[in-house]
Amino acid sequence: MRLSSAFAALPAVLMTAVPAHAVDFNALLKQVFGSSDPKDLGGPIFVLIGLFALLFFWGALRIGKKRQRRMIENYNADMKDYSTRLRRGKS
Repeated sequence: MRLSSAFAALPAVLMTAVPAHAVDFNALLKQVFGSSDPKDLGGPIFVLIGLFALLFFWGALRIGKKRQRRMIENYNADMKDYSTRLRRGKS
């Protein structure tokens, strides 16, 4: 399993393992951010959204670069095969 898949599955597994009534979001917010008041959470939530967006676009960029490199390698292999066939007189 890829590492990113494991990290994506971990929160789902943890949330299904814990009964729904046992999760106290106010206590969790106070523990993580120091406050559970919505007006105090604007900055941290904005930073988290920015971090998730950055990670998403970084992953998309990596996937795009790999795909582009693979397409270029396939094109180069096709051109090499085609030029070999032209030199041999088999088109």
